[in-house]
Amino acid sequence: MDCMTTKLNEKDQFISKLKKSDSTLGQFYNLDAMEDKSYYERLTSSNNGREVELANIIKEYMSDLSLTEQQENNIALLSDGAKVIIGGQQAGLFGGPLYTFHKIFSIITLSEKLSNEYEKNVIPVFWIAGEDHDFDEVNHTYAYNTQYAKLQKIKYHTMTPPETSVSRYYPDKEQLKETLGQFFKQMNETIHSKPLLKMCNDIIEANDSWTDMFKALLHEVFKSYGLLIIDANDAHLRDLEQPFIKQIIEHHSEVDEAFRNTQKQTIANGLEQMIQTDTNVHLFMHDNNMRQLLTFKDNKFYLNKSDKYFSKDELLKIVDSEPQLFSNNVVTRPVMEEWLFNTVAFVGGPSEIKYWTELSDVFNTLDVTMPIVLPRLRISYLYERTEKLLKQYQLDENSIIEKGVEDYKKQFVRAQASQEFIDQIEHLKVQQTQLYQRLQAEVDGNNDNKQLLDKNNEIHQKQYDYLIKRYLLNIERENEISIKHFKELNEVLHPMGGLQERIWNPLQIMNDFGIDVFSPSTYPPLSYTFDHIIVKP
Repeated sequence: MDCMTTKLNEKDQFISKLKKSDSTLGQFYNLDAMEDKSYYERLTSSNNGREVELANIIKEYMSDLSLTEQQENNIALLSDGAKVIIGGQQAGLFGGPLYTFHKIFSIITLSEKLSNEYEKNVIPVFWIAGEDHDFDEVNHTYAYNTQYAKLQKIKYHTMTPPETSVSRYYPDKEQLKETLGQFFKQMNETIHSKPLLKMCNDIIEANDSWTDMFKALLHEVFKSYGLLIIDANDAHLRDLEQPFIKQIIEHHSEVDEAFRNTQKQTIANGLEQMIQTDTNVHLFMHDNNMRQLLTFKDNKFYLNKSDKYFSKDELLKIVDSEPQLFSNNVVTRPVMEEWLFNTVAFVGGPSEIKYWTELSDVFNTLDVTMPIVLPRLRISYLYERTEKLLKQYQLDENSIIEKGVEDYKKQFVRAQASQEFIDQIEHLKVQQTQLYQRLQAEVDGNNDNKQLLDKNNEIHQKQYDYLIKRYLLNIERENEISIKHFKELNEVLHPMGGLQERIWNPLQIMNDFGIDVFSPSTYPPLSYTFDHIIVKP
């Protein structure tokens, strides 16, 4: 595999500003990600004292997996007080979008880099956001069909979508296997297809919950890197979180005020508002098989999907007896994560790290130190065929990754068309406009005739535009193969108007290049970078 980096233009320049230690962003982050002293400060800071319990919980959570020696060592190191690089993601269907894997590669790359540079053990940890309940976000993925140069949406259908946390959801295994079969039918059959399909079917058969299947897939791919995995919704983890859940409830009004005030400051400094929530408690509670948002009003805590309410004392007693019923929302989840782990750096997606700018005072209010915040690696995969098409049409891959092929396609079609034909029609449009202007004087003062003339001119102009449009469409049809090539380039490098990693599924890459394509022996050693990475398998 070959690996190179390239610079892409960002719409809001947020990551570029982060790289330049922009003062506007700096006031909302605790530490400057570009300063070596920030890493030294985090690596030498005091531990929170929860590392032994946390290591035991992770060991128990991963006990159904065949751990590698490196994973076993990392659990032991975590117990001994090793710091972590951490990031998380929802449990997407068949691994979800490619960027989930890229987030994990970012965590691994940074942990290895810091371990080597500072001669301290830094552990890669991935946090499954199993407490999330928005099933529509995780129940589908996309497969690329080369025959039609088209992405096909693949969705796991259920008549009863869960309203509870995804970790509490147990899918129908036969239905899930059928969905997996539909996914593989869209892809080219390669020498890797059958073993990959078997691996995925085995994972479905061996696990019951949605997140356990997700965990098993991540483990198969990243176990050789020593990656540790934990589900945010794990019952033992919730037991450990119990005192902090109570702290959030006790100080919910201060937490909400801190969040709202910081958000106002970020907006006043020209940053986009990221978090939208109506709650003032920033916790969920599981009740009646539903994950329900808690809201405080009239001195009571109300559930948003029922008529139940609790006094503060009643709610705290429930936390004492059943902490697993509670979970964080987008405001308190990052703080909970950092309360649990001794973190050097948090790795998030471009939007995710923007959320954190709105949370600086929440961290302070709950007496938790915000770690270094870094964007994940961004990666596109350049197939050999894709590269050949780029050369055939003399196109710039960076431009297509960033903006798509539409401009290139229009240039190509125009090059095949008769410019004389188009110029003559444009000339007719000018003549029509001149005629319309002369005739306006003849109907001046007669409103009915003026409206008739306006409508007639509009019809003529539309007909000329239609003539050009249909002429160019006919040129496209005459060059059907080339147009399909442009479509293919777009679906591979700029699908659905965005980056490949946001739409494509990692199984697609594994099917085309091998089950071990992401393993240390195959995948190119990555260096952490703010630039975009292009990998040529």
